[in-house]
Amino acid sequence: MSASGRCCRVCQNPVNSGTTRQPPRTGWGLRLLLACVGLWFAALPVCAETDTQKLRDFRAEAEAFNRQDPFANAYRAGHYNGYLAGIIDALQGRRICFRDCVCEIDKLVERHLADHPAQQDTPVASWLLPLLERHYPCK
Repeated sequence: MSASGRCCRVCQNPVNSGTTRQPPRTGWGLRLLLACVGLWFAALPVCAETDTQKLRDFRAEAEAFNRQDPFANAYRAGHYNGYLAGIIDALQGRRICFRDCVCEIDKLVERHLADHPAQQDTPVASWLLPLLERHYPCK
């Protein structure tokens, strides 16, 4: 301990008289990380948009998975089923009213994809919602 300093009773470290000891600044790395993650999320699209070609590919994977093809991609098959399930949950009772089994939606989508091969670059939402509204209107 120096002659001009005194000993702090709590920490037992020499402290110069007249100065205050501040805790080290921590957390700036976490703040920087959170800012980077926030900017990354800001660059993502606002809605999940699947184009028709991707839906065709996902549907083909779902068919292969249902046939128990060992090379079928379960993630892509699940994406197709999850996409349709999400549309059904979001629209049920609002603009679309399902009276029968919703399992026939797969056949409805299959027919539309076969009848409109030129629409492969269009977003699915642009044709799926009107298709479902025509077949399952709320009365």
